[in-house]
Amino acid sequence: MPLNFVFTILRLLIATLVLLPAMVFLSQQTIEPVVLKEQYSYSCKVKNTSGKKHFHIYMPTNWQVEEFAQTLCDTLLAKQSFETVTVSWQPREMLSTEQLLSDNYALFLNRDYALSGLLPNWDDFYTAILSLPSYQISWFSHQDNMQLSANSLKNKRIGLLEDKRSESGYLAPMSELKQFGHGLDNAQLVFYPNRESLVNDFLAEKLDIIPSVGHHGQLKRWPASKTQPLQHVSSSLSWYLNDQYADLAPPLVTYLQQYQSRLLKVHTTHPYSLDKGLR
Repeated sequence: MPLNFVFTILRLLIATLVLLPAMVFLSQQTIEPVVLKEQYSYSCKVKNTSGKKHFHIYMPTNWQVEEFAQTLCDTLLAKQSFETVTVSWQPREMLSTEQLLSDNYALFLNRDYALSGLLPNWDDFYTAILSLPSYQISWFSHQDNMQLSANSLKNKRIGLLEDKRSESGYLAPMSELKQFGHGLDNAQLVFYPNRESLVNDFLAEKLDIIPSVGHHGQLKRWPASKTQPLQHVSSSLSWYLNDQYADLAPPLVTYLQQYQSRLLKVHTTHPYSLDKGLR
């Protein structure tokens, strides 16, 4: 056997013995996928602040949240004792009694019955300063003359919000879907962390049907022939202000009225009166 051939075989054996443990080690390792967390808050610095307090707001929606917060930081709360403003929009089921009792929120948007379930004596700590009227919830589809039934929903992808306390995105539509009984396959339901991603996938035709409110910016001009009202009409939402910030009620009410009229396209009423104060 030629000497060169022997040396070649020996080199291959040595290389194999060196690399084999490393190959075995790598084969046993699990590479964890990188998971990007859903953003649920936006913060800004208050201009010309005179203190270190934090103004924390909770909303169940992320509609135009940056513009909403920046107006507070740049004008309404400027030169006051707040250093930062943070707007959070986590699913409502994450809102807890402990957070409400610990004065974690200066201002939040919720429904009276939901708030009473968390904190029966909420009016000892918070005051409702602005209310939205009830509004219509509708099904939006890509199909003309849509009529919802167990048969028409077969093989349809239906988008919902994963927030189980959302009346328009989960509670009301899920209740109506349950009326169709066993004809609906749970695999057809796709849940989303917020309404923007839900609507965006619907517009991209990744979903066949979604529930939403008609004043949503991207759905306002959706053809009437492709919508169907839900039987359920939502109960009213209200803005609640922490009583320790009661002096901010007048400017907040004015701003929130403008915000809701401009962005949510609904009219508002409020129980705040400049001559009688909070009531």
